[in-house]
Amino acid sequence: MSFNKYESLSRLDDSREDWVIRVRAQTLWKSINKKTGEFKGYNLIAFDDSSERIHAYISAQLSAVVADVLKEGEIYIFQNFKVAHYNGDETNRAVRNVKHIYFSNETKIEKDTGLGLKIAPYSFDFYTLQCMDGLKNDNRFLTDVIGVIENIEDKVVYMKDGVEKSHVPLTITDGRTSINVTFFNEFGDKFLEEIDTIAERPLIVIITSAKASEYNKQLYLTHFPATRFYLNIDHPSVHKLRKRYGQPNFYTKKDISKDEEPEPVLPTMKISELKKLTEDYIEKRVICMLNVKKVDEKMNWYICYCTQCDIEVLTVDGVYKCTQCSRVMPYPDKRFQLYTLCSDETGIIPVIWPNEEIVRLIGKEIYEVELDIEESGEGDKFPQLLKFPLKKNYNFTIALTKENLKEGSKVYKALQIYEVMDVCATHSPKQQQNEIQAQTEVTNVLENHSKGGSPQTGNSTNKTRPRFMVEKESEKEVNEHPPKLKNIKQEKP
Repeated sequence: MSFNKYESLSRLDDSREDWVIRVRAQTLWKSINKKTGEFKGYNLIAFDDSSERIHAYISAQLSAVVADVLKEGEIYIFQNFKVAHYNGDETNRAVRNVKHIYFSNETKIEKDTGLGLKIAPYSFDFYTLQCMDGLKNDNRFLTDVIGVIENIEDKVVYMKDGVEKSHVPLTITDGRTSINVTFFNEFGDKFLEEIDTIAERPLIVIITSAKASEYNKQLYLTHFPATRFYLNIDHPSVHKLRKRYGQPNFYTKKDISKDEEPEPVLPTMKISELKKLTEDYIEKRVICMLNVKKVDEKMNWYICYCTQCDIEVLTVDGVYKCTQCSRVMPYPDKRFQLYTLCSDETGIIPVIWPNEEIVRLIGKEIYEVELDIEESGEGDKFPQLLKFPLKKNYNFTIALTKENLKEGSKVYKALQIYEVMDVCATHSPKQQQNEIQAQTEVTNVLENHSKGGSPQTGNSTNKTRPRFMVEKESEKEVNEHPPKLKNIKQEKP
C-alpha cells in the first residue's frame, strides 16, 4: 500500500485546488461576530503525520454538513479546497503558519477508516512561560503553554448587568517562571469538573491557543474560543516536565540582583560575517537567520551514545563499543542529529542540529520515530518527519569552536533553533486590528463585578482558601517569592 498519496501540509500552495490531505482535527470552534452575534462559520486546527499544523475555515453556508461530520480528535481526508496566504494584519491567529485553507462547495470530507502513517494524538506549538511578557502586546497570535498547576483558587461568582458571571483563577509554573491564568464562566466550570476526576499529582496542564494579557500591571493568560486545556495527558512534553519536577532543582532559586549586569544580547550575523570571524570568537555564540535549503538524507540521522559514559560509541566488528569504558552495548542510547545546508543572501553553510531541539520541534523522541517507521513499513528510509525544516527560516544560535575559527572547519553546530516567527522577542505587532476577526475574544481584561473588579490570582479579597496547593516542602520559600529572572532577548537581523 502506498503511504504517500496524501500531500504534506507544508507543500500546500495556492496554485491549485485539487489537494488531498490526511489530517487529525485537533480543535473545532465557531466564529462569531462579537458586535452583532452573527455566526460566521467554523474554524479548525488540523495537523498531519509530520505534525505540521494549519488553520482551516468553513463558511456558515457549509456549516450544516461540517457540524455533523467533524469531531475533535478524529482523522479525516480533505479533498478539493482552496489555499490562501495571510495578509499579515490578521489578529489572534491560533496557528503560526503563513498559509490557511478554506472549504468550498467542491470540498469532500471523509473520515479516515483505513491504514496510513501514524498521526500523533496532539500537536502543540509551545512557548516558554518566560516568553509571555513579550507576547502580551502582540495581537497577532495565540499561544500554547505547558506548566505544573501550583494552586487553584476558589471560583469567584458575581453579577454583571443582572447576569451571573464567574471565573476561576489559578497559577502554573515551569520551575523558572510562574504565571496567573484565568478561566471564565463555563470554561472555568469545565476545568474544575475535570480536575476533580484526576487523582495523579502534580497536575500538569497544557493550554492551547491562550491569550497573554495584562490587568492592573499583572500578566495573566486567559482563553479564546479556540482555547483547549489538557490535563496529565500522555505526551512527551508532559513526561519531560513531570520528570524535571521530581528533581530537587526544579525551581530556579537564584535571585538576580538589580545591580547585576544583564547578560549581553548575542550578536546577529550574516554568513559572510560569520566566515570572517577570528579566534577571538572561540567558544562564543552568535545568531544567524537562515533558510534551510537541504536536509542531507545520506548522513545518518541519529548517533549512538554510551549509556554509562554519555559519549558517542563506535561500531567495532559489528557491535557497538565505547572507546572510553570499552563496554560492548547491544542497545546503546540513540539521539537525533540532522545535517542541513542553510543559506542567507550572503552565502551557504552546513549546520548540524542537536537532539534536544529536534525533539522540541517535532514533539517526538527518537524511539517514537523509529516505531513509526517500523509500523509504516518504510524500512531504512530517511524519516519523512525529519524533513520538516525544508524551505523554512530559522534563527540559529551557533556555537563557534576552535575547529571553525582556527582549523578551517566550515561545518557549524547549532545550540538553539527557533522558527523565525516563533522567537518570542522579535514580534512587531500591528497597531490596527481587523474589523472582523476570525474568532471572538472572551475578554481582554478581567470583567468588573460589584466588588470593584475581579482580583488577580493570589490577591483575591473574597476567597476563602485555595482549592489545592502544589508545593515542595524544601521549596516553600521559593514558591512564595518567585525568583527574578533575566530576560534574554534575541534580535532579528
